[in-house]
Amino acid sequence: MTVDEEVGQALAELTRTLTPQPDPYGRARARYRRDRQRRLGGLTLALVVSLGGAAFAITDPGRTTRPPADATESTPPVLAWSDKLLQSPPRGVVGQDSGYVRQLSELLSAARGRGDLPRVTVPLNMLDKPTTVKVLFVDDVGGRRIALAALVREQPDPTTDWPGAAMWLVANEGASAEQLTSPAAVHGVSDALEPYESLALDEQSGPGKAIHVAIAPAGCVFLTSPLPNGGAFQWTPEPTGSYLTRTPQTQRPEWWRVDCGTVTRKTIPGPGSLAPKPITDAQLATAMSRVRGSVPEQRARLLVSQYAQSEGYRLTALPSVVWGGYVAGLPARSIDGSPPGGGPSVESGKVMIVAAPAAGGGWVGEVTIDLDQPRPNGVVGTGASFAVAADPTDPQGVLAVSIDNDLVGEGALRSLLVVTPAAATQVRVAQDGHEVATAAVSGSGAVVRVPPAVTGLVVEALDASGRTLATGQVATEGAPSTLETDTWNQD
Repeated sequence: MTVDEEVGQALAELTRTLTPQPDPYGRARARYRRDRQRRLGGLTLALVVSLGGAAFAITDPGRTTRPPADATESTPPVLAWSDKLLQSPPRGVVGQDSGYVRQLSELLSAARGRGDLPRVTVPLNMLDKPTTVKVLFVDDVGGRRIALAALVREQPDPTTDWPGAAMWLVANEGASAEQLTSPAAVHGVSDALEPYESLALDEQSGPGKAIHVAIAPAGCVFLTSPLPNGGAFQWTPEPTGSYLTRTPQTQRPEWWRVDCGTVTRKTIPGPGSLAPKPITDAQLATAMSRVRGSVPEQRARLLVSQYAQSEGYRLTALPSVVWGGYVAGLPARSIDGSPPGGGPSVESGKVMIVAAPAAGGGWVGEVTIDLDQPRPNGVVGTGASFAVAADPTDPQGVLAVSIDNDLVGEGALRSLLVVTPAAATQVRVAQDGHEVATAAVSGSGAVVRVPPAVTGLVVEALDASGRTLATGQVATEGAPSTLETDTWNQD
C-alpha cells in the first residue's frame, strides 16, 4: 500500500466519525484553524467539512454589507471581526511607509489582474476602488521582509461566505515592492481572511527554529507570558500592540493572548516545544526513570519526542514513559463500534503510554497501540489521549485509561488499560460498591472489559493476598486544554 493510500484510508476513517455542529461559522473557524497553519516548504492535510447557513458579505470602506438571507439573523461575530481586521491600518515598521505600502498594493492589484500571482483565484472587487488589495502588515523580521495582504472579493466566498482572502508574501530583508510582489514571494494564500492571522517560516539555523508573525484587528492587544510551571500566567503586553513577531533568537517557551477591549479573544501556546530534535540520552533516561512494563528505548525516544513536539508548550516538562507492554485479545471493531465483517474478531499490538504535566495543572498523556495486523480499512495503529489530576508515573499508583473511546457502539463493553504497581496480580473494577469486572495483571498492566459508562468506576490494584495496593478512577477521555480560548465567533 502506498503512503497516499494509507493517508486516504486514515482520513476516510476519521471523516466517518465527524458529527456536524449546529454553528456553521464555528465550523468555518475550526476548519480554517486547521487549514491555515502554514509552514514554508510544507503542506498541511486537513479534513474539510461542508458548511451550511446563510450567506453574508462584508466589503471595503464605502461599500454596503449584504444582509443575511434570513432577515432575523445577524452578521456572525467572526465575520464582523474579519472586517475589523480588513479595515485596520498597515502594521509593522515598514508598514508605516505610506509610499511603499501604496506601491505594494498597486503592484499586487496589477499582478492579480494579469493573472501573474500563483494560487490566487479569488475574484476581487475591481469596480469601486482603483486599488483592490489592502496591505495589513509589512516589516523586516529575522532577515526576511514579510507582508500580509487582504484581497477584497466582489462577492463572498460561495462556500464559506468569508468576505476577503489573505496572502502572505516573503522576500529577503529590505526587498523592494517589486521583489515582494514577484510570484516567488507568494508563500501562503487562503480564501479567508480570519480575525487572527499568523505565519510560520522554517529556518535553516536549527531544528525547530522558525520566524513567526501573528496579527489581530487594530485596537486589540497581544500579551505574552512565560510558560507557567505550577504557577499562574504572568501576562505582559507586547510593545507592538496588535501584532507580534518572533525570530529564532527571540522565540521562548511562552503563551500568547489577544485582548480586544475587556474581552480575551484568543489564548494559545506560543510556537515550539521543550523537546530538541532528537532528545538527548540524558533526557531519555529521565523520561524512562519510572517506567513500568517493558519499553524499547528507540521506540520510547521517538514517542517522547513526537508527543512533546505535538503538544508544544501545553506541557511544562518533557513527557515521561509510564508503561509499555504487549496487549492481546482486544475485541476488533469497525469504526461504528460493530464487529468487523470478514476480519479477525480480536486484535493485538504493542502498547506504550507517555504523560507529562500540563500548563493548566494536572497531567495529560497518550496511549499508542501499534497493531500486529492492519485493520480491514488499512489502519495500522490506534490509541487514546487522556487527562488525570495525579502523577501517572508514580510507581505505586494506578492508571486506568479507556483505549477504544471512538470504537464503542451503543451498549458495547469498553476496554480499560490499567497500569498497576509491580506487586499487583489482579485488577478489580467496581461501581456503586459492586464488582463489575476483574482481570489478571502481567508486567504491571492489564486490560479489563467494563460497562460503557465509566463514570463512577473505581479501579483497584490487588496483590496475591487480595490486599489493595492502589485505587483510582478512570482517566478523563481526551486531553482538552482549559487554557486555550478562541472567541472570535462570540458577541
